[in-house]
Amino acid sequence: MARKLTSALKVAIVIAATSAAFFAIFGGLTYGYTLPNILLFSSLGAILGAIGAPHIEPKAFSHPITWQICFSILGCLLIAFSFQAGSEGYALATIIGGLLGYTAPIWVKHIQGP
Repeated sequence: MARKLTSALKVAIVIAATSAAFFAIFGGLTYGYTLPNILLFSSLGAILGAIGAPHIEPKAFSHPITWQICFSILGCLLIAFSFQAGSEGYALATIIGGLLGYTAPIWVKHIQGP
């Protein structure tokens, strides 16, 4: 079990890092290479890459829906943190993240890039 988690984590890290780099490069081409833009696009790319990793390499993940729900919630919580939301904002981010993660197998295949 630990070996399966390690391979899934390695695959997710590589896909998230690659996605973050592509989002930062191509987002910068469109919107400019300012530090806030690079941080925004790379963090969006990393979260979307981590959510989409089970779709890209399905054999590495034994429970892909759990993985996608966890990273969707994490991404929404990071957005709530960046907006300095209150407790209601964090609760809403958790609910929305759970819904996004649960439906990720449907929408993740339609993501094309920044």
